[in-house]
Amino acid sequence: MYYMPFTSNASDLMQRIVIEVDVVDFAKMSGDRVIEKIKSLEVLHFIKQDKEEMIIIASVEFKDPSTKLDEVFNEKDSLLQVLDHSKEGKYLILSKSKPQNDPTGQILASEFWAMGGYMLTPLEIKNGKLKMSFLGSAKQMRIIPSLLKATGISYKVLQLADANSSPDSPLSQLTEKQRKVLTAAYNYGYYDLPRKIDSRQLSEKLKIGSSDFIKHRRKAERRVLSEVLKTA
Repeated sequence: MYYMPFTSNASDLMQRIVIEVDVVDFAKMSGDRVIEKIKSLEVLHFIKQDKEEMIIIASVEFKDPSTKLDEVFNEKDSLLQVLDHSKEGKYLILSKSKPQNDPTGQILASEFWAMGGYMLTPLEIKNGKLKMSFLGSAKQMRIIPSLLKATGISYKVLQLADANSSPDSPLSQLTEKQRKVLTAAYNYGYYDLPRKIDSRQLSEKLKIGSSDFIKHRRKAERRVLSEVLKTA
């Protein structure tokens, strides 16, 4: 199991980051190839997470239906309880594990514990991708990508947003730069009729190149529209 427990500094602005990595790359980097046996995994609820113990409820399905749970979830001093097992082969499990017995999680957690924060949902494996979500200060959010870079694993930031923004909001799907550009464009009247400011003036206010401003604005607009139209 993947693990990254930590505590937070309440004086910092809390942010949420969602990162995606390739399961095969992650397995090679961690040296724990059993993760490749998982077809899908979703942590549904974190009951407890600290330096001593992590307790979760999760659903898991294996690529080979004959795979046994203890072939994958076999950490020392861990406890695994099957809550349900469907005919399709999907398990609903309660897992208790100690972080020091989790070599995969230790790759990132060892340096990050002292910084503070929490792990949260979505934490899942789907379509060959591992998606991880973390909550912490802006400083902590910068450390997570740097730790991944140090391991040499490729990653994609799917979301970086203030913790007080709703996960269901279209803005939560934007990167920090995209959200900054889009909200600035709206606040300064770029979308007003008649338009109160143009791209060049906005890029100067944000102290970024005009071409970069246009690129981030268009990507942000496309993401927001895709989220809105998807639910329409």
